[in-house]
Amino acid sequence: MRRRTILAIAVTLFLARTVMPDDGKASEIIRDPHFQRGFTVLAPVSGKRVVEGVLQWDAVGGKPIWNLAQWHTKHTIAGAKAERLPSGAVRFSNAAKAVTVGPAGSEEADVILAVNASKEYGDHARKKGEGWPHLLVSQRFETHPAIPDLKEVRFHVSVRLRRSEHHKTDNYTPRLHAAQFLFFVTIQNLNKQSPGYGDFLYLGVPLYDDRRRVTRPFAAPDIWGKFIYTPASDVYTTESTHDGQWVTIDKDLLPIIHESLKTAWAKGSLKDSHDLSDYRLGGMNIGWEVPGIFDVEMQLRDLSLRAVAK
Repeated sequence: MRRRTILAIAVTLFLARTVMPDDGKASEIIRDPHFQRGFTVLAPVSGKRVVEGVLQWDAVGGKPIWNLAQWHTKHTIAGAKAERLPSGAVRFSNAAKAVTVGPAGSEEADVILAVNASKEYGDHARKKGEGWPHLLVSQRFETHPAIPDLKEVRFHVSVRLRRSEHHKTDNYTPRLHAAQFLFFVTIQNLNKQSPGYGDFLYLGVPLYDDRRRVTRPFAAPDIWGKFIYTPASDVYTTESTHDGQWVTIDKDLLPIIHESLKTAWAKGSLKDSHDLSDYRLGGMNIGWEVPGIFDVEMQLRDLSLRAVAK
């Protein structure tokens, strides 16, 4: 269940910008953290960054920062029209998914991501080896702080599970059929002189898994060989989104980043460079993976990733 689609932002190799946070000060590296500039919608074909459209209601702030990935969907959201809600929020939707962006202080702030997998699967549960629908927002960081130069990487988010409805079939098995909402940041080798230039791992923060209140740790390569390191959810919080209440995570990821690299090296991943100075913060994604027939909806606000220089 933990294999990850390779996001185009993570495999496309950009020249690393070496701008660092001011000494001793926290620098926010997530751009447009309240999602006010909309989304560039990617086509459903995984492994390729093909722009299919833009979801934007006001171009005053400039072009969208966020990519919206909808891998393996049968119902693309590209071309959806903006629907204004009484609160001032804007919703883009079709039968299988919805993205709602709310203004600060509104009931819908900051963003709500919804997937109706029952519209994707019908009454046919996926079989082993088949793809599953995703709804992820992602971005490549504009600056890439080097891991050895940091004394803290402070991750913050508040999330609330608004809906999780399971349409169970006779051949249901939790190993194949589930709903997960996760945050990932890539730790990437961005030293152009390194033989491992471009290689990366995913460091995960599990925010919801329908199968258990406390998720289990995971550390292994995905089917493309990219290492995934996801600690158990109680490393980040003792609360559970299963309760339908707001759950806030505020955690320094730097010790976990160091542990993720050590574990990847010990297991034979990132084998072309064991030099910590080669690795930087690359990009991030957050959202749904729905291998089971679930109709789900998650709200998140106050997303932040702040790098603090030594």
